Amino acid sequence: MTAPMGGRWFFFYGTLTQDHDNALTRAILPLLVRRQRAFVRGRLLAVRSPQGWYPVLCAGSGWVAGRLYRAGPRFAARHLRLLDAYEEWDRHRPARSEYRRLNLRVRVAGGGTVTAQAYRHNRAAHAGLGVIPDGDFGAFVARRGLRAFRSAQK
Repeated sequence: MTAPMGGRWFFFYGTLTQDHDNALTRAILPLLVRRQRAFVRGRLLAVRSPQGWYPVLCAGSGWVAGRLYRAGPRFAARHLRLLDAYEEWDRHRPARSEYRRLNLRVRVAGGGTVTAQAYRHNRAAHAGLGVIPDGDFGAFVARRGLRAFRSAQK
């Protein structure tokens, strides 16, 4: 049995939010609470894959919209490993990881800030990635009628 990790905060800005239905959101979101709108500093880029579109969070001075979640009492280390695998984050080989799980300062809609873990892109952005100017992935796919990434593996 793994130890619970309740109380840990997460900021999700793309296919892990309640706005998107996929195998991982169905497994993880019921274990999280406090799904409120929030923002982090950065720049959001769009990636098109055969399984649909997904965003990458990069360092930047703009604002990226997402959702703030707190791990509930049933959230355990194995669930964190599922998230890390989905985001291709390997703390033992950070240079080979697509994303890094970092602690970021999150501005909560309605006021206040909290430090939460978020997955930020760990590779150089290339010219083929489109900028999401308003930093809101959900609005981006809705406006353009795009299909968001749905597979459990990228």
